[in-house]
Amino acid sequence: MIYNPGYVCVNLNHKSRNSNCSSSHYTDWSVQKMKINNLKIHSSGYIFCQSEFYSVHDVLNEDSVFDFSSGLNILNGEIDSGIWAASYLLSMYKYRRTDFILFDEPKLTVNGEWFFADDFYVHSCYMDGLYPMFGTKTPINRLVKAELNKSKLNYSADEIKDIFDLDSERFQKPIYATGNERFRAMAAVGFSSGKDVFCFPWMSKSRFESFHRNLTGLFDILEKLDKIIIAPLGM
Repeated sequence: MIYNPGYVCVNLNHKSRNSNCSSSHYTDWSVQKMKINNLKIHSSGYIFCQSEFYSVHDVLNEDSVFDFSSGLNILNGEIDSGIWAASYLLSMYKYRRTDFILFDEPKLTVNGEWFFADDFYVHSCYMDGLYPMFGTKTPINRLVKAELNKSKLNYSADEIKDIFDLDSERFQKPIYATGNERFRAMAAVGFSSGKDVFCFPWMSKSRFESFHRNLTGLFDILEKLDKIIIAPLGM
């Protein structure tokens, strides 16, 4: 049976589906401020993963279980080994439903609590121009100010610029016009919106090394901010 994504409660202790769970069986984290320390995702199916550099028809099999915690989580594997699918599922499930053909409901726990996969977009972002928040022509400084206004985080736009080591001139440009700083620019906007989980697209080893400190330096920044980083990388 192919799963048509919907709003379903999942009992993680049983393989059977249970679409009649009462709201008392889970916490509606989507409307609460929370600090995500760990999460686990289990799903199976076909996922068409896309980024500005690559695309692939990836597969999650029945044994695909991914456990992530605060800090850097590097997943090493081939482009179609399922690691990109996990990152894509956690960040793009809300926005590109036609990219997902799932055989069952994604089973997701956050800090040990059941969580509706439909709602997780509130807490995650996809570090690529395909992600709606990052694909705009709006300058970074305006994006940061708008997201800070919504999230009510106690930072100024200039403080965000300094935290993510962004050039003052590029800070006034759209993300796509920032060259190799674009990952730090995306993270600055995502952080300003209150995101806790930063999901990267798959990258080959050579492409990752070409970005060098523009990525490893960002990983250091996000780790110090106690965020979860999911980075699928080629061998």
